[in-house]
Amino acid sequence: MLAAAIVLDATMAEAEGPPPTFFDPVVTTSPGISREMNVLLDHARDSDRTLTFLSARLQYPVASWLQLSLEMPLGFLDRSEDSPRVGAGDLLVGTQASVWTPREWPAQVDVGFEVALPTGDRDVLAGSTTVRVFIAGGLNAGPIDLVGNISYAWGLTGPAQDSQLFQASLAAGYRHRWLAPFVELVMTRPVEGFDQRRAQVALVPGIEFYLSANLSLSVGVQLPVGSPRFFDQRVMAFFKWPF
Repeated sequence: MLAAAIVLDATMAEAEGPPPTFFDPVVTTSPGISREMNVLLDHARDSDRTLTFLSARLQYPVASWLQLSLEMPLGFLDRSEDSPRVGAGDLLVGTQASVWTPREWPAQVDVGFEVALPTGDRDVLAGSTTVRVFIAGGLNAGPIDLVGNISYAWGLTGPAQDSQLFQASLAAGYRHRWLAPFVELVMTRPVEGFDQRRAQVALVPGIEFYLSANLSLSVGVQLPVGSPRFFDQRVMAFFKWPF
């Protein structure tokens, strides 16, 4: 990934104007290299439990085409037959590189790599080592942004050991003044390590609010379509503070 980014860096430097910017969905990762602080909420509910993760993430560029990130979550698990549990989640270390910004189109393609370290408490279903690779692409089509992802994750140790998960998503958002309503289509398919191997499809309607001082808040609800269902409902929020 880094070799490809270095080779393409000279081509990107010749592109006219700044790179394009995109809205922020809650499931799909937007391309772009930026310095920012984020607060993320992930609240999932099914028939017998709710699992909530609240995370703080620092994202910092080390080059015009490369950024590093560090994310630490706190988990809350509430089972119907047990008392609520609170514990640390798994520390997430990641990198994202811009590898293609075409001159002819306001578009960008990034590649990324993330490692979750087993720092979390198994009482909140954490404590696994996982690796995830992804491709993120975006296109400005007038007031409409199109953003898409493809990712693959491997579980190496802990509760997620020997699991593999493929995910693809596509998001469209309409940016208008101080808000951007959006919708995402997400397909998640277990490959190994799951009782259910069928793909889950979900829709994510949401909205991003552009606040003062470049702050923004995205909120969305992930709703499974058909079966199987890994959860009944999932509410996600993403607060961004560029600095």
